[in-house]
Amino acid sequence: MSRRPSPTVFLLCVLSFALLCVATGCSERAKEYDKQGRDYLDAEEYDRAIEAFTKAIEIRPDYADAYNNRGNAYRRKGDYDQATADLNKAIELDPAHYKAYKNRGKVYAALDDYGRALDDYNQAIQIRPSYADPYYDRAMAHKNLGNREAAIADLERFMELSTDPEMRERAEQKLQELKD
Repeated sequence: MSRRPSPTVFLLCVLSFALLCVATGCSERAKEYDKQGRDYLDAEEYDRAIEAFTKAIEIRPDYADAYNNRGNAYRRKGDYDQATADLNKAIELDPAHYKAYKNRGKVYAALDDYGRALDDYNQAIQIRPSYADPYYDRAMAHKNLGNREAAIADLERFMELSTDPEMRERAEQKLQELKD
């Protein structure tokens, strides 16, 4: 006659397995799916990127980077509701996730909600003042709101921080447009 373990023993076994999974391979597998998703995102294969990020989240539901990245893929695809939901979740999981604030700001900017975009860019900059990207994005929001001087200041700060030659060239062009 077989004996069943008590519910407490069973629960302890399940929790032990879950902890072992997180401590060993699950976290690495989630990171692998996240990397795969970023590669698809770079290749502009948004549906495949979303699938890979979703797998990472299924393995590790507390993985803020995967929510941020999937939100970014949804944003690039033009699905702003899904993007916002994922970026909100990334921020909920990690309130210091400066890239999630920047990406959510880009969603708001795409929806012409420049006030909320500015709030998120400001938050990203407050968390990580040396991160160049939100300065550029905030400059574009200021430009769209008619805040020429603020846009110029942010573009100049972006130029000080950025090492991306393409983005620096784009910022230089925008700066010249604003100064003319």
